[in-house]
Formats: sequence, structure tokens, C-alpha cells
Amino acid sequence: MKIGYSLWSLVLLALTPFCVAAPVEPAAVSAPESGQAPAEVDAAFTKIATNATYGCRRPHGYGLYDPVVDKTFICWNGPGMSVMGMSYDNATGQWSPEKTICKLNYVGTWDYHNYPNMAMAPDGHLLITWADHNDNLQIARAPEPHSMEGEWSHQLIETRNDCYPIIFSVDGRVYIFYSVTGDRLWPYRSFGYVYSDDSGQTWSDHINAIDSDQKDPDHIDEVYAYHMSVQPADGDQPARVHFVWVMRGGPNGHNQGSRNAYMATFYPESGTWEAPDGSDLGEIIDLDEMLDYCTVLDTGSILAEKLVNRILVSEYSDGSLLVIYNNRSECWEAVWDGDTWQHRKLADIAAKDLEPMPDGSHRLLLSTEGQTAMEMYIQQEKGGEWVKTFEKVVPYADGADRTWSMAFIDHSRPEVDILMSQLKLGEEKNDYSGSWPVWTVDTSSAAIPVAEGDSLPVSQE
Repeated sequence: MKIGYSLWSLVLLALTPFCVAAPVEPAAVSAPESGQAPAEVDAAFTKIATNATYGCRRPHGYGLYDPVVDKTFICWNGPGMSVMGMSYDNATGQWSPEKTICKLNYVGTWDYHNYPNMAMAPDGHLLITWADHNDNLQIARAPEPHSMEGEWSHQLIETRNDCYPIIFSVDGRVYIFYSVTGDRLWPYRSFGYVYSDDSGQTWSDHINAIDSDQKDPDHIDEVYAYHMSVQPADGDQPARVHFVWVMRGGPNGHNQGSRNAYMATFYPESGTWEAPDGSDLGEIIDLDEMLDYCTVLDTGSILAEKLVNRILVSEYSDGSLLVIYNNRSECWEAVWDGDTWQHRKLADIAAKDLEPMPDGSHRLLLSTEGQTAMEMYIQQEKGGEWVKTFEKVVPYADGADRTWSMAFIDHSRPEVDILMSQLKLGEEKNDYSGSWPVWTVDTSSAAIPVAEGDSLPVSQE
């Protein structure tokens, strides 16, 4: 097992987490400048904190419901990107005091990338990981299982120019996948992981997983993974984790070009990858395998814009693969039919998150342009309509006017189902003071359908 330390990491480890209390109060708020937010907050929304900073969070790791203690645990980035958390007692309906899990002081131009991601270790301890963008990978571990209380331990895992971590547990092991910046000028980012067999106390060496190895002639060599879906072992089928990603880069530099959307399945038991058609891709997916076997959407020649700006993945009960992606501001569905991907346009607004449900159905969370409203849809079976079950105007407060971070809480209960944090457009990348709202959303009122005819797709191709 390997843990490396630098002078800066020793400074980080010296930071002492501490707890502070904050009021939890639904309150009347003013509408944002667009004039489309309500003058009063809908009862579905609870403002639980007012100290958020902007973080470019992906739709995973916002929090989780723990059935052992009947509590919901959440995390967000606060002042200086400090790791903040709270717990909700689902039995009593009470929130805990706000807690600073790890006090940080990130105020740099790119520090909005240092957002937290939560998972539960096999032994019940909560884990939260984040990356000091393009520098290192860190983790905090709760002192007691099934609880957020007490002083969390803090550990530096990797110093490999790490970014965009994804954490999950499967088959008794904790994994953190992340991108690694190998060459900023090319530009070049591979994708790999570390794992822990003792619930996050020690970690393996880095293992490479997806790597174009700077072989794309247009320099589209940056892996941007957005989402994963963990499928536990079932009968003869071993545990598997579906990943989706896009490739960015280009001759104009870092994140200036984009091509295609991709999907592959990782098998923890063997440490190998499988293509949608069942082809064995081995332990590392290279550029040729990516293009030949993993392409969900071929976007054509190099693009100056980020055509696919979000991509989500899941699996139907029959094993078929489901991908949801945003093509510009449109939401599309792609389903693997055993031979190819079948695409259909669902909506003219953007997808935020996708969640499989225990009964085999799927929920899809979308938001309008400018995040003035949120909508939730459910699909009962593969190929069926997505039926609207929930629609609300998004409230704003404390000078905020956008909601980049909006996602389902893992295994959530309706009373605390969605977590979102807000920002002020134009100030989000330079204001790390922690002054914007954090909200939870109660979807107990969700019904099928909200109104006759409220279903997707709006068209099919």
C-alpha cells in the first residue's frame, strides 16, 4: 500500500476539522433577475445552509440514505471549498447541526473543481473524497460507522495530478476512479483508479484504466468521465460498474475540442473491461478499442464546442444498457439493442441525473435553461415513455441565480430526495467566501402523471 506526502500535504493534514451549527429554515426569497423564480418557497424545498461555493460537481456522491440508522447523509463545498456535511433523521424529520468535516482554504482560479464525493465503506464508515485539482487526491473518513459525528481522519492518497474523482463500494472493496493530467500542453488525461480493502484506511497504488496514450491525431486525449452505475452481483452475473465518458482536448489546447461519447463496463472481480457488445477489452482501454467498441455517439469531426456536456448510464432489469446524454441543450436516450445503440430525443431541456429504482424502473431529473425549474420523469420499462411525476419552480436566495449542482441522493427517501447548491453567475469562479444556498427537495408529492400528456419523448429519430 502506498501513501505519498509532500510539504503541502502535511499542511493539509494539519488542518483540524470542527463542527459548527447553522439554522435550517424554509424562508421566503426574492426572485432572481430572470423573474421566473417564485416569491415564496414551495414546501418541497428546504434551505439547509447558506454557505455554499460553486463546485462543478458531477451527478454522483452528493449523499446517501443509510437504512441501518434511518438517516440521510449529505455533503457540499462550503467556504474555501471546505468539506461540509449534515445528516437528516428520517424517523424524526430533524436535521443535525451543519458540520465542517474538513476545513480547507482553496481560493484559486480553478479550485471550484475540488468538490466532495460521498460513499459508504463496507464497514459502515462514511467516506468523502475530493481532488486538489490537477495535483492530488484526498479522503476523509468518519470515526464511527453509520454516523457523521466526531473528528474525521484526513489522508492524502495520490499525488499524480489527479482530478474528478468518483467513489463507490462494491464486493467489499472501495474504489476511487479519477482522471490524471499527464501533459497539460498536449493536452492529455488518462483515467485510472485506486482501491481499498480495509474500508478506506489504506489504498493501493494507481492502476491505469482508460488511456488514449496521446495517440489521437487531433489531440483529443482527455478523458472526462461523468457518471457510473454500480450493479451488484446477481446469480451467475458478477458485480459490474458501467462508466460513461467523453473525450476532450484538441490542437487549441485543454478542453477546447470534443469528440464522441463512450461507454464500457468494469468488472471488479477481474479488473477488466467489457464493451457493450461483450468484447473483452482487458485491463486498459486504448484509443482504438475506445473508437471501435465503446462509442455510444459519434459526433463527427473535431468540435470547438462541448457537444455532449453530460452523460449518464444505467442498466435495465433484462441487462440492456441505458445511456442518457445532453446534446447541447437537448436530452437524448440511447439503448443498446444487442447490436447497436438506438437513439431517441427525449426533451428540449437538459438532463441532470438518472437513477435506477428497486422495482426496475428509472427516474430522470431534468432542468430548464438557467435552472429556473426542475422536472422528474419515470420510465417503468425499457422502451416505454418517460412520464412526468414532479415539476417545481426552483427557488433562489442570497443573491444566487443558477443551480449547477442538482442530483439525486443515493438510495434516497422522498422526504430528502434531491440535493442542490446554487451560485451567482459571473462570480462563481472567483468568490470562495461561501455565501450561496444549499437546498434539499422533498418529492413526496410525486404522482403519475402530473397532468395528462406529460410524457417523453417529444420526438423520435
